[in-house]
Amino acid sequence: MDNLNKRRRERNPIVHRTKNFGGVRTAQEVHAKMGFRQPCQMPGCKNLPVIQAKLFMLHDDFVKQCPQMAAAIALTNPNGSRTIPCVPMTFGPMVMFSKVAACRSHQKELELEAAKAPSYVLVEIDRGPGADKPQVQVSHQIHI
Repeated sequence: MDNLNKRRRERNPIVHRTKNFGGVRTAQEVHAKMGFRQPCQMPGCKNLPVIQAKLFMLHDDFVKQCPQMAAAIALTNPNGSRTIPCVPMTFGPMVMFSKVAACRSHQKELELEAAKAPSYVLVEIDRGPGADKPQVQVSHQIHI
């Protein structure tokens, strides 16, 4: 009997409702509240987001295409240095210059606008947990 339960657990990685705040919230609701950490950014809408889009650009292309934005980001860098914070990726160092979240009613608009991005912009869309990604993770900020 124990082997049967073990095989069921290995085969079914779905996080059940009872594990998320005693069954009060679904995995999607927990991720919307703790993962995205911001309300829908459409005018007049304060619903919880279900999708988030991050826009990245190669560091060199970013400096060439948007010199004023690059200067503004470098001046407001919180760690004191006058550099642009970069994210290491397989294509090279990339700058995240926009992050937008949208609720379920504005999800289609966000996807359509993200599809119109230029070819030199990398768009990363996060839809949160679902049937393909059932785990819920909460990011922790490290204070040094």
